[in-house]
Amino acid sequence: MSVVFWEGNDAEQDGWALSTEFNQNYDLKDGGSPVPNDEARSCTIVDAPAGTIINVYGSPSASTSDDWAQIQVVSDVTSPVVVSTFENTTNYGGGAVKVTYHKNNGLDGKVSNIAIIAPATAS
Repeated sequence: MSVVFWEGNDAEQDGWALSTEFNQNYDLKDGGSPVPNDEARSCTIVDAPAGTIINVYGSPSASTSDDWAQIQVVSDVTSPVVVSTFENTTNYGGGAVKVTYHKNNGLDGKVSNIAIIAPATAS
């Protein structure tokens, strides 16, 4: 599974790539995180199997009391799919990717935690 997070909406500006086949959780306030805190506004799913879930949170502890979005890979992604914003509940890539946004006070540019759940354990 490979995803690139972008500083700008619509997969623009600086980008940071993540690749994993396992469950991963990134507290972006941690200085060693692969994506800077409070920067990501969009992402490109480069490849991912159906069932992959990517959650982005405004809270560094992944609390759902702040803004968060769930990105579900509904069918295998073999060509890049751009998620242009985390602040919209919609489908991308012809329905291959479904985003559900849980609104509080805005998420784009305020992402502080990313959780990737591999298909074998996604629920």
